[in-house]
Formats: sequence, structure tokens, C-alpha cells
Amino acid sequence: MTTPTAPRLQLRGLTKTFGGARALDRADLTLMPGEVHGLLGSNGSGKSTLIKILSGFHAPDAGTLQIDGRDVPLPMPLGRSESHGLAFVHQNLGLLAEATVLENLIAGDHERLNPWWINWSAEAARARVLFEEHHLELAPQQTVADLSPVQRAQLAIVRAADRVQEHRSHGTPGTLVLDEPTPFLPQEDVRELFALIRRLTARGVSIIFVSHDIDEVREVTDRSTVLRDGKVIGTFETGTTSRAELVEAIVGRAVTADRRVGALRPAAPVAKVTGLSGAILKDVALSVRPGEILGLTGLIGAGHDEVPMLIAGARPASTGQLTLNGQAHDLARMTPAQSIAAGIALIPADRQTAGIAPDLSLTENATLPLLRDSLAINHRRNRDTTADLMRRFSVKATSPDQPASELSGGNQQKLVLGKWLQLGPRLVLLDEPTQGIDVGARQEIYDHLLAVCAAGGAVICATSEFEQLEIIAHRVLVFDRGRIKAELEGADVTKASIAKACYETAEEHA
Repeated sequence: MTTPTAPRLQLRGLTKTFGGARALDRADLTLMPGEVHGLLGSNGSGKSTLIKILSGFHAPDAGTLQIDGRDVPLPMPLGRSESHGLAFVHQNLGLLAEATVLENLIAGDHERLNPWWINWSAEAARARVLFEEHHLELAPQQTVADLSPVQRAQLAIVRAADRVQEHRSHGTPGTLVLDEPTPFLPQEDVRELFALIRRLTARGVSIIFVSHDIDEVREVTDRSTVLRDGKVIGTFETGTTSRAELVEAIVGRAVTADRRVGALRPAAPVAKVTGLSGAILKDVALSVRPGEILGLTGLIGAGHDEVPMLIAGARPASTGQLTLNGQAHDLARMTPAQSIAAGIALIPADRQTAGIAPDLSLTENATLPLLRDSLAINHRRNRDTTADLMRRFSVKATSPDQPASELSGGNQQKLVLGKWLQLGPRLVLLDEPTQGIDVGARQEIYDHLLAVCAAGGAVICATSEFEQLEIIAHRVLVFDRGRIKAELEGADVTKASIAKACYETAEEHA
């Protein structure tokens, strides 16, 4: 962080109420030049509301904004934040997959470009210089759909940084707001993204970094502000604040990261998979016992994330057989409907497109799996069922009639979990179940998985989060190039041991 002379951005007394519920309550935030400032809080804490006020999407009830010492009137006119040096990169990145890198880079750059004629050669040359300055291996004519996830994130961030630096009327570096840019990136790609962030701050750009990942925040930020129930709990020097202190500030209580499972009694497997092959997997065999949480992990492309999808019939397996509760199933022919009927529940990683129907109400989402049991729809009963599910799974919403798209990520995930666990499945399959979820909601999700185990069910969880496996997995299978390369059980299931197994396996093929 550079030595500050005056704050880059100051928010004071920011307040916003929705239908009687106060989303922000006199919140303050100070951002210094060249600083990476973390914005932390559980789902529904007010982070999104604060960002939407900065972008002009919401008008505050009260509060002031200063940028580089100058008063900026609120509400911010929608679409005018860039003229004040503010740019936003949201989790969906806002890129057009079918367009080229260059077309995405200049899209919407109306202030600089002639709307009637674009010198494509000059713009391509300018793009190459820009990418070279930031050490990015991007070609202007590449199609965005062909880029890796980290390259897409890099493109979105560089585009935003270029806009605020190009169009600032008073010539000072701008402010980037990075809203959850990392949940869908593997660890090695996150490192690349952090390197880009540091190069930008070295040029004086200030960054607000929104994330649920405490370890990432501690690694990349200078200071962090924690919101809880719309109020600022405190602003912390990240380097001198422990992980436990940040977690307690976010949740409001101490949260243990201790291992939550013990030894299992010997028992015959509730589910057994043999000969499972897919796009990456090659002749994989595994089993899971009653009451067991089996973790699957590996580096990017290892194939562990294919397992839940193939068992549930969400993707076609090349070969494979599942024996569940003594009944055999051909996984090459398995369909989602057949897996549900067999007592299997799948919680996918991409809850926005594969887990919920965003435009439908909570009731319509929650009761979709129940419709097959009835020819007529009892709307009152369905609404009561949903209200009970919301209570049991702590889904925070105004009513069962609220659209699912309006829920925070953590509440959407709890809705998906409740929707399928209400069927009483014998085998629960999860792919990155806590991706982009705050630490408090994670604990609730863990509780529900342990409840499945207590009832005699089994859980298979594919994730790249080693710490999560240390907390909840009885046993971990480490994958490399489509095959199981290591198995850890009991006291050997630690974050360090899992990482060591993953990287040692990779080095064998380096």
C-alpha cells in the first residue's frame, strides 16, 4: 500500500432500508490510495447493498460519499460511476462469451471511441500493449469462450482498471470493486489473480475486495472492514489480525475449525461404484459406508468433480456400475430421474443455473421434487411446506413467495440443500457445496450433512477446499489424471496432508 495523503474514497453514515428491514445502518468505509481493502460479512450483512449504492443501482436513505476529497452527490446516477473513477467486476464478470477479447475490451467504451467508426488495428495494438503491461497472455482475436476461467477474470479486471484510469477527468488512479472474483477458480489461478491485483495497486489503483474466503482476504488485503446486520463491526489491519478474530467479527461468536467427525464403526458399504469412466475419470472404484462423509479432491483437471455428476446421471458415464442398498445401476444409462428414485440427491456446484430456477418463487423451487408424487397442486400445502423448510434450514427470506434470485448465495445454497434433503436420500452427492458461502452458513451446511450421516445415510463431497475436508470428511480420496492416487483416513485427514498428497502426485508427472 502506498503512503496516503488523503483517502481515495470515504463513505459516511450510509443507511438503506428495504420494507422496514435495515440493510445498512450508518455504515462507514475509508479506502486509501493503492490499498486493497477487504469487505467481509455473512450473507445478508449489507455488502451487496453497499456496492449497489456505489454503482448507482440503489439510492441510500442517508449517507455521504467523497472521492479524492471531493463530495460526490448520492444517489450515484446509474451508469456514471466510471466518470468518478469507480469500476465494478462482479462474480459473473460481465463478458460476452461469443465475442472476442478485443470486442469485450472495448464494449461500452463510449466516451473514448467514435461510435461511427472503430480503427480495429489501432485498438488491437493498444490491447496488446495493455496486456503486456499487466503480463497477461491474451490475444485480441481470441474468443472469450476459449479462455480459461482465470484469463476471463483477468480480462474483466484489466478492462475495468483501464476504464477508470482512461476516463478520470482529474487524472488520478481509480477504484476497482472486485465482488467475489475467485470462488470458481482453482488455487493456482487465484495466485495469478492476486499478482494482477498487486500490479494494479503498485500503480496507485485502490481496490475493494469482497470475499467469503478469510484466507484469501488475509493474503491479499491491507485492511478489512466487517459488516454484520448492516452495521460496521470494525476495520482491521489484516496482517496483524488472526483468522479466528475475523471469523468471530463476521459471525458474532467464536467458530471452531476443529475436526467434527470421529471414527466410524465397521459396516458394509451403503454405496459401491466400480469401473467408473467419463471425460477424465478412468476405471475408478470407490465405496462409502453408512454414516460416512467421503471427500474427493485433487488439482484442477484431476477428475474428482466428475464423480458426483456421473453417479447422479447429470452427465453420461462411459462405463460404470453403482450398487446402492443392494440394487445395481448401470451408470452409463443412469438418468437424473432414475437416480432420484434410487434415493440419490445431487447438490451441484453451479447453484445459479443447475440448483435453482432463479425466476421462480421459493415455494416453486422447494416443492419441485415433490410434484411427481401428486397429480394436483395444493398451493397452500406447498407454501406451508416451504415455510417449514425455510425454518429448518435457516433460509432468510421475506416470504415463501419471494423469487429465488433475490436470495444471497448462502441462502440459495441452503434452499437447494433443503429441497433435496426433504426427500430423505440415502446417498447425498455434493460438488463444491460451500463455494462463495460465508463462514456461518458453512457451519449450518455441515450440520445438515452430519444429520444425514446420523440417520444412516452417506455423503460424497467433491471439493478443492482442503480445510473443509479436514473438518467434515471421515476419509479423503485424492485424484490425479482421472485416477485415485492416494487415500487418507481418520487422523491423516488434515489440510497439510491433503495438500501434500495432491502436489506430490502432480510432481510425479511433471
